[in-house]
Amino acid sequence: MKKLMYLFIPILFLIFTACEKNGIDNEEIKKQDVIVYLPDDLEEFDLQYENQTKKLDFEWESEDGFNYAIAFSLDEEMNEVKTVDVGSVNSKSLTHLELDNLLDELGVKTYHRGEIFWQILGKKAKIEAVSEVRSIKLFRFFKPFIDPRDQEEYRVARVIDPLTGEYAIWLGDNLRAVIYSDGTPVNEVKFYEPKEGEDESWTKKFGAYYTWNAVMKGNQGAEEGEKIQGIAPVGWHIPTKVEWDFLINCCDQGNGPATELKDKNLWNASATNVGTNSINFNMAGAGYIWTLTEHSVIEEFMTSYFWTATAPRAGDIFPWDPPAENFPNQAVTYGFNANDFGAALYPYDRTRGFSLRCVMD
Repeated sequence: MKKLMYLFIPILFLIFTACEKNGIDNEEIKKQDVIVYLPDDLEEFDLQYENQTKKLDFEWESEDGFNYAIAFSLDEEMNEVKTVDVGSVNSKSLTHLELDNLLDELGVKTYHRGEIFWQILGKKAKIEAVSEVRSIKLFRFFKPFIDPRDQEEYRVARVIDPLTGEYAIWLGDNLRAVIYSDGTPVNEVKFYEPKEGEDESWTKKFGAYYTWNAVMKGNQGAEEGEKIQGIAPVGWHIPTKVEWDFLINCCDQGNGPATELKDKNLWNASATNVGTNSINFNMAGAGYIWTLTEHSVIEEFMTSYFWTATAPRAGDIFPWDPPAENFPNQAVTYGFNANDFGAALYPYDRTRGFSLRCVMD
């Protein structure tokens, strides 16, 4: 009988211990809600590179004894979160620099917009506090882009469709590269040579003039949706006609696309169409070169022409009905004039010297 008693006591101990581990006899973790005040759900902010210490405030209702943290995620289910510890207070201000770094940690590309889901988490002893999940949309810093090939610095522009919210990232200056990303030199390129008494800075403001083959690093046009890097920096590509159309249509909000894209200080002072430069595209009246191997820049301060990655094909329709038999030697361009608020679409000979903008992949 004593032996049975000795066996029974350990069994009871094991059962009691197992119950403790399973939480049967323990006090369960209690849950309670946190009420959030700021920022409002679905708000959108531009993080300002020029004002990195500017702050975004997070505020919520708190109770004594809780330690709080803000959890951030790209997933509404709050997977793979990054947390910012707050302590026992009921607010936290994050600078634009801190938020830009947070977006980087979460995997949002430079210059792009990230929709960030966030919530407040609190803990006190056996009580956990959780807020609703809210979201904010943050555009990362629009800092200058440094081309790794030559350390040339370019401004950056963003165009947004006001109806859909879709956007594209463009270089805010004409390209000036003289080598491809693989180190190969560009042979068909020229620069503006200031006339006597002219400011030499116009060479940089106007950028380089390229033939189409130099831009494309070959003679094949882009297929629909294809991104051809060509002479563009890594991570960027030569814009197609469709991408130019998106830019032009998004900037045609009443004043005309040319008006929105031009920098009024980079055209002839007598120009009748004065640019507003509303998206910081900084378009200059760079002129063009009739034949790159034979001529110099003409119509400077009065016109500007840009290559696209699109080659014309039989059946394409253009405003001036150009001869289709010339298409194999031409490429699609957009041109702008000092006195016109519109954009001119036309196929031109690939040996012309035109300007180039690049679009981020």
